[in-house]
Amino acid sequence: MIKNSFLISSIIYLSTGLANANECIPTAHRTTGTHYEPVTIQKKDIGNSVVVRGRILAMPECRPVKNAKVAHWQAGENGIYRDHLRAYLYTDEQGVFEFKTEWPNLTPPHIHFIINADGFSVLETQWVGHQRVNTITFDMVLERQ
Repeated sequence: MIKNSFLISSIIYLSTGLANANECIPTAHRTTGTHYEPVTIQKKDIGNSVVVRGRILAMPECRPVKNAKVAHWQAGENGIYRDHLRAYLYTDEQGVFEFKTEWPNLTPPHIHFIINADGFSVLETQWVGHQRVNTITFDMVLERQ
């Protein structure tokens, strides 16, 4: 099953699960927020206490999107946005992304994303959590242009 997206008070809550073709719906857009700055550093790991992983998929069939640019930024354990917590990486052949970071210590905890891939609309969204975890797993689904 795909990560279900629930729009609650304009915040996207993503739950865990695996995507299949019957449930492939585009991930809801969310603005970049007031702390957005261009993400210019390519780096896999920006911390070590939380693993963030998932897949970038294409609707309508939920096929993996390889070489999608996954830019992300967040506040850290201290609740402050810092430059070292802004980075990007690319998905592998199976559309998988994974990086290590620190816990986004805000209420609610969240991580911002911008996903770019050839032939697809740009996705600006957020992962929003409910409680502290060591692993965050979710998929994001892109729409074709």
